[in-house]
Amino acid sequence: MDAIPCPPSLSSELIDQPLADPEVPDACLVFDTALARRLAQAKALLDRLERDSDSRDLSALGAARIEFAQASRAVADDVLSRGLG
Repeated sequence: MDAIPCPPSLSSELIDQPLADPEVPDACLVFDTALARRLAQAKALLDRLERDSDSRDLSALGAARIEFAQASRAVADDVLSRGLG
């Protein structure tokens, strides 16, 4: 599929236009790295256990689901405490 070329006048108008800064609350600009790391590690472990169908350790899978839920909640609590919500 071929791209449709822009007319030269239009393409020069689109280049170097400043983008408007989105209105982002300060709460979104700072993310607790320890909470982010905990959530990412919990998600990685949960994904690994869910993919491993050969050795279904249901207690480990349950514990991983609980840790992921708790890590998600901790991130949400942190965001809410910063005034977003």
